[in-house]
Amino acid sequence: MTEEGDGLYGILNERNIKEVQFGIDKRFPTWYGSNVYFDSENKTLGYIEHEGTKNRDKTFQYWLNTLYVCEYCFKYTNKEESLAGHAPHCEFKKRPPGRIKYKSPDFTIRRVKGTKHRLFCQCLCLFTKLFLDNKSMYFKVDHYDFYIVYENNSTKPMGFFSKDLVSYFRNNLACVLVFPPYQRRQLGTLLLDFSYAISKFEGLISGPETPLSPFGLIGYLKYWSMKICWHLTEGELAKLERVTLENISAVTGFRIGDIITTLKYLGCLGGTNEIYLSVLKKKLNRNGLKSLINDEYLLLDD
Repeated sequence: MTEEGDGLYGILNERNIKEVQFGIDKRFPTWYGSNVYFDSENKTLGYIEHEGTKNRDKTFQYWLNTLYVCEYCFKYTNKEESLAGHAPHCEFKKRPPGRIKYKSPDFTIRRVKGTKHRLFCQCLCLFTKLFLDNKSMYFKVDHYDFYIVYENNSTKPMGFFSKDLVSYFRNNLACVLVFPPYQRRQLGTLLLDFSYAISKFEGLISGPETPLSPFGLIGYLKYWSMKICWHLTEGELAKLERVTLENISAVTGFRIGDIITTLKYLGCLGGTNEIYLSVLKKKLNRNGLKSLINDEYLLLDD
């Protein structure tokens, strides 16, 4: 296995951890390989002296069969009994870190500052590298805020996005992930919506950090398409006979470049940036998406 360049530190060509035990009752395979959990010389977890390492078969694919991760704080071990002993007493089991920034009848989103909860954020980033293939940040978290989504009446994180506080382009999102056990519940869309709600609150037209991964681009194209569709069919733009890129940007908060990317993807943009409105509405077939974030539940004032 080899690292793929300095810019993506830790990423490997193959999976090196077979599966993750996330809490007591959730087990699932990793998606990508990463060496950031390990000692670089003997391929054991960085802080553990693993018995039998020297005699291990070097041709075996996995460096570790199961990584045990606390589902409250993301601390990790290679021993099941260590996780079982830690979980009931985890400091974040009763009260998660951070401040509540959104609270609806179903979900709560907390802002966790990297400067205040450094270890939590570092462990979260380590965990993320097993499921995203293009993010290198995992140790220097001080310049980031992390927005974690929880189901109400639960202290178990379900997903998150991070936001770079010193971004030159004032991006509203650096990294987003819904953890495998909680996917297919529109939580990714909820988090993207919330990132734009923050930008709106700050008076910004914004968007995600680029370049997007292929998987990330697909997710954003779907999201941007559905949002644009709703505004064109049911929102503020529905009654306009002619719509400009600036019109769409003003009501969605999307950058014009992202709107152009979406309209080209849909085949509805002419050479002079003319929007083929009739084609667009027909293609989208009114499958739009109103915001999942209700302004009534926002708690963004610090």
